[in-house]
Amino acid sequence: MKYNKIILKLFLSTAIIAMSLSTIGCSNEVTGNRLRTNVKNDSIHKQEVTVTKEYIYLNLKEDNFIVIDTRSDEEFNGWSLNKDIKGGHISGAINLSAKLLEGLNENEIKNIFTKNGISPDKNIVVYSNYGEGSLKIYNILKRSGYKNVANYQGGMQDWSRDNSLEVEKLKNYEKLVYPLWVKDLTEGKEVKKYDGREYIIVNVNYKQKKEYKKGHIKGAIYIDTNDIESLPLWNVISDDKIKKLLNETGITKDKMIILYSDEAMAAGRLAHVLMYAGVEDVRIINSNVKGLIDAGLSLEKGENIWVSDDDFGGQIPMHPEYTKSLKEAKELVKNTNGRLTAVVSWEEYAGINNGGYSYFTEKGRIPGSVFGHGGSDGYHSEDFVDSDGTMRDYTQIQKMWEEWDIKAENESSFFCATGWRGALAFFDAYLMGWENVSVYDGGFYEWIQDPANPIAVGDPRIN
Repeated sequence: MKYNKIILKLFLSTAIIAMSLSTIGCSNEVTGNRLRTNVKNDSIHKQEVTVTKEYIYLNLKEDNFIVIDTRSDEEFNGWSLNKDIKGGHISGAINLSAKLLEGLNENEIKNIFTKNGISPDKNIVVYSNYGEGSLKIYNILKRSGYKNVANYQGGMQDWSRDNSLEVEKLKNYEKLVYPLWVKDLTEGKEVKKYDGREYIIVNVNYKQKKEYKKGHIKGAIYIDTNDIESLPLWNVISDDKIKKLLNETGITKDKMIILYSDEAMAAGRLAHVLMYAGVEDVRIINSNVKGLIDAGLSLEKGENIWVSDDDFGGQIPMHPEYTKSLKEAKELVKNTNGRLTAVVSWEEYAGINNGGYSYFTEKGRIPGSVFGHGGSDGYHSEDFVDSDGTMRDYTQIQKMWEEWDIKAENESSFFCATGWRGALAFFDAYLMGWENVSVYDGGFYEWIQDPANPIAVGDPRIN
């Protein structure tokens, strides 16, 4: 500890003044490989403090130290996009892409910093691939009043050269694909982490077929969430009906099924159903429609008709363990290693409100369930999805779950009111490589159908 403090003092006292930089104040233009910012009547930060990989390595485990990976989600998660740079990120780093902050005002930016645990009392290091892309976040932090900020000039390229330095990845990162990967796939180009099997792209949403017809990925079919849910409880349809739907859409266990939606919960909902049925390769596009367009995908209009295939390739469900019944949910609560995880807003969990649902009025949670976070209400999932429609940094999801003792070694079943948010959390856990996970599909709405089932309110951590 004393040695690290000495290193820190040396770092602060011998900081390298590398170049004059300006904060984000107006329009940007790229000159060669350098980002130049045109500033209008704005205060500028004129010094860049830099650090080396040795400094980062020595301080990674310090409580007051934070490393920010400012690159794209896909690079952070594990995709290798440059031959000289390893896929993944510096162990212990968090992901905050500069793109996520575009168009936001000062308060919105500070809220994102707070949400991700980036506080002014931390010693902060930012990095990109080659040391220049991170300057944008560096300047924003300095402009926001953060004093102890440095840039790792060597970047991920320098870190990748040293095989003794750890690189961390999202375990199943290939199941979360990115727009350019999809673009190349649909154009017949070679893409990584694809074995050449037949694939189907599915646009899934709730009552949005008109929007689908206005523009969708080339070749994509449309599935409405009403096709996989049924009244009165909005539970997933029966196994026989799942089989019928998959036969009609041509989805089989051997095909790669790529899902996308403007609201990630819809894609998560269908992903869970497909995995439960037995589809071997289910992927979600980490983007909303705007992100697809920004990446250069040409959207086609009209409707692609389902092409049936009566041979799914196995008995549905092939993975019944991915779904829990009401009885199994009650048993899980009694299991010391079990985590019946409520993916809801805090207000729902504590019984302050019912999440904004119109078809029930009860407030509270299933007794014994733990708080898995969710979003602002029953229709949003900000704790799992960033404002640009991409999935939130998985390391941050792990941290918020750890606060409620939800870990990979547990048997975790995720639920909400009617399944959407629980399914998205299930897919996140699957991406992380958690093996003993499921969705309690009935959720709180099924629970309250029986007046004999108790309801808990308040904060369970307060005796």
